[in-house]
Amino acid sequence: MRAEKIASASLAGIGTFLLIYGAINSNQSQINLGFAGLFLGFIVLTFKSREYVKKEALDNLIFPYVEMLRDMVSDLGLEGNALYIPSYENMPEGGTFIPLHEDFDLDLGRMDEETVFLTNVANERQMGLLIRPTGVDLVKKFEEHFEGTLDGSGPSAVESVASSVLRAFDLARGVHIDESEGGFRVVVRPTNMEICRKSIESCNQTACPVCSSILLALAKGTGEVVESEDFNMGEHGIEIKVKKLGGVREWM
Repeated sequence: MRAEKIASASLAGIGTFLLIYGAINSNQSQINLGFAGLFLGFIVLTFKSREYVKKEALDNLIFPYVEMLRDMVSDLGLEGNALYIPSYENMPEGGTFIPLHEDFDLDLGRMDEETVFLTNVANERQMGLLIRPTGVDLVKKFEEHFEGTLDGSGPSAVESVASSVLRAFDLARGVHIDESEGGFRVVVRPTNMEICRKSIESCNQTACPVCSSILLALAKGTGEVVESEDFNMGEHGIEIKVKKLGGVREWM
């Protein structure tokens, strides 16, 4: 029996007892408490389970924001893949930059937390959209679990902590990261694959909070700007091809 049913039955039982006892003894206070117990028991019984709330919050609150970002990217005609930027002086939480062109250039010195549309740059190849990553708050949870910053921790630490936290939140069943000379292969097993199937074509520019959190954590863990080159439905889950682009100093 679920916890909410046990709590509801307990409250209803106490309420019934107080209601009967109060009626026998003509004690209005006990009668009122009895009615209150029955009412609270009914309220608790109607509560949705934690799992339902998690899924509803992700589907109905987070993804409309992601859809809004995708509409913005489409309206602006942005061509480049999302670049996940590790934390540095201008952006302590890191950031996500979507270049105007596939053939892009970066000038991290012109970026900061107040900038959204990067247009005041030396050439058009440096233009684009700078946004707060949708998964940045999950990264904070990763670091709480890690009991420290992920900066420079490496991909193995990111894999371990992301898997643990996302499983705890029932957002993914696991994360696996393989490193190669030029980048990474990230495999994510989200709990809601239906949403992934519907939107995977846009994830290289505007990933959901789950994948975004992993890529931002990977940028922090390696100290490098990383590019989400490709998202695919693989045998074991969502497969992400990630390219290393070098550290912050190289782009200042």
